Amino acid sequence: MKFFITGERNAGKSYLLERVKSLAKFTGFETRFDEDLVNLSINFFNGNSFLIGCRDNGRLRIVEEGFASATRLLGTMEIPSDHILIMDEIGFLEEDSPEFQQAVVSSLRRARHCLCVLRKGNFSFIGHLKASMGVGSIEITPENREEVYSRIVREIEKERAYLPSPGGDEGI
Repeated sequence: MKFFITGERNAGKSYLLERVKSLAKFTGFETRFDEDLVNLSINFFNGNSFLIGCRDNGRLRIVEEGFASATRLLGTMEIPSDHILIMDEIGFLEEDSPEFQQAVVSSLRRARHCLCVLRKGNFSFIGHLKASMGVGSIEITPENREEVYSRIVREIEKERAYLPSPGGDEGI
C-alpha cells in the first residue's frame, strides 16, 4: 500500500494523516511552521526535530545543518514492515538538498507501506519521485477527502487480514 497525496492548502491532507495515524502503527515525520510562520521544522515521530527552513525577508530559505541531520536520521531509520511510513510533507525546500532527496527515495523503497504528502506544484524532485516509485498522486479536495480516507482505511484493513494472529498457531 503506497499512497502519495497532494492538494491545495487547507484541503485536509494533514487531517487525513492524523486520522490514519489513529488506525495503524507508523513511523516517519511531519513538517510544521512555528506559530509566527518563520521557522520550519521537520519533526520525526520518534521525538527528534530539526530546523530545516527559515524566512528571511519573506522568503523561505533552507537551513542546511537541519537538512543534514534529518538526512542522516531518515537514511538510517528502521521502518518495520507493519508500519506505515508517513511523510508530511515533501515540498520545495527539498529541491535544494540532493542528499535529503536520496534519503526520501531510499526510505520509500525500504517501506512496505507509505502515505506521503506532496506539495502541490511543479517541482522536479516531486515529479522524479512519482515517476521513480511508479505511483501517481491523489489530489485531496474538501469534496473527496472522506472518499480518499475510506479508500486508505480499506487498504489498511486488507493488509491486516493477511497478518498472522497475535497468539500464533502453536497452541498453548
